[in-house]
Amino acid sequence: MSADDYVAKEVFAAFTSKTGISVNWVGDTEASKTTALVQRIIQEKKNPIADVFWSSDIMGALALQSANVLEPCQTSVTTQWSSALKDKGMNWFAFSPRARVVAFNPEVENINELRTDWWSYASASFADPRFGTTGTHFAAMSQFEASFQKFQSNIGNAPMLGGNAATVQAVIDGRARFAMTDSDDVFAAKARGHSIDFILPRHDDSEGGGTLYIPNVVCIIRGAENRQEAEAFINFMLSDETARILARSHSKNFPVQSNVQAEFPELQMIDPLVIDWIDVFQVKEEVISGIMQSISTNQ
Repeated sequence: MSADDYVAKEVFAAFTSKTGISVNWVGDTEASKTTALVQRIIQEKKNPIADVFWSSDIMGALALQSANVLEPCQTSVTTQWSSALKDKGMNWFAFSPRARVVAFNPEVENINELRTDWWSYASASFADPRFGTTGTHFAAMSQFEASFQKFQSNIGNAPMLGGNAATVQAVIDGRARFAMTDSDDVFAAKARGHSIDFILPRHDDSEGGGTLYIPNVVCIIRGAENRQEAEAFINFMLSDETARILARSHSKNFPVQSNVQAEFPELQMIDPLVIDWIDVFQVKEEVISGIMQSISTNQ
């Protein structure tokens, strides 16, 4: 499991209460994020220990799919799940995303005066792209080649920190004016009473060029010993109940079910960035390498 512990524990408790199935789980750390967990599952490929993989960043599932570690899951729930939110081969299923945002201190900045495009924030603090969602975002941004090349040439002047939560803290502390981060980290900081807010910059002016929403994803490990229980877990993760748990949590994930969206008007997904996740996955390592080179050159 690669998601925030406090959210995961509530989801697991609700699942066990509903099904009577207990969950033995292994998490990640803010430092290594999904990477180490994915590598462990790949190493255990011949004798899998895990039945299910759940991550708040889709890239982990794509890495497992690339390594032929996943197994299709066809249930009454997954077959009806939106085709835009699942793999064509039914290997993974996306739900309840977080938004990539620019965080700022509203006591310092006037929101009405902030630029509304991502390319204006090359000097913003960001998390180490080798781990977590920042690298995923950079890879998605690279699809806009001309704009990204200019952005990358300027990014070396920005402070790179250990994780998204650290970038938000840097804004709170006044060490950074802006931060490229995830919406859940800003929501959590606001819940703790800090002066912090965010905007949703665009990647392009055309329709489908808006906010990048990075989904949670869940999938079954090939050779899972507890297949029926694994399918029950996936069904539960795609349920309205889980969507409500994640939307009500401090992370405030954006529900994808229209009936649940109606209950959380503040979590409406506005003009999501239309992206091919496979394309993003295929260029991610190259893009991160280029970013790290830019940082080294410009410092």
